[in-house]
Amino acid sequence: MNTPLITELLEAPANAEKVRNQIAALLSLEFQNQHELAKARGVHPADYDVKIYVENSRPYDTAANELISRVNVILQDVSVPKSNPRIGSQAVSAKFEIYCIANGNATGDFRDDKNAAFRAWKIMRLVWGIIMSEPYTYLGMRGVVTNRAFTKMEAGTPGEYGAQAFSVIRASLDVQLAEGYFGGPSVVLEGYNFDVFPDDGQIVAAAETRDLVTGINNHAGG
Repeated sequence: MNTPLITELLEAPANAEKVRNQIAALLSLEFQNQHELAKARGVHPADYDVKIYVENSRPYDTAANELISRVNVILQDVSVPKSNPRIGSQAVSAKFEIYCIANGNATGDFRDDKNAAFRAWKIMRLVWGIIMSEPYTYLGMRGVVTNRAFTKMEAGTPGEYGAQAFSVIRASLDVQLAEGYFGGPSVVLEGYNFDVFPDDGQIVAAAETRDLVTGINNHAGG
């Protein structure tokens, strides 16, 4: 056979990649909202000033001598059951690793490493609460995502990094989803609008978006 059978350019990302980006965008959106709610209540808004990244293996590299709070979302692997049909959509399981990263401030009774651990676990608690909240049962992608669940959380450190103490909490998130087949036109999914900062890859969701899949309205600061 010397004639190609696929007549369309294969350029659309897989649904698993779209879910990864969706997770980052919704986290950015909700952290912006939490920051505004904290300011309104006078409850340490800096604790909610969290930067979101995708596939950035060392997001702490851009840190200077200031406190940082960051989340990095990675698509770790995709599992395809053998029972899947040979044609049409595939039911797959995607594993995402979500890294919550913070450095420490040696003030008061806290050492910088202890402070870093407390701050990283708080970021993870917020991430957990956002993703597992009822409005995000399908991560804003109803019809593609069928289930999501955290399976493990563990603490660690990224090794020596100058004079700063960093703590990293890694969570494994399993998402069951339908992966579209590659033999036909792709379907555009409605999700959250976001920008990628070119200097360090930070993901920033639009301040106001409407999820056309679930009908949820998210308005940062309101």
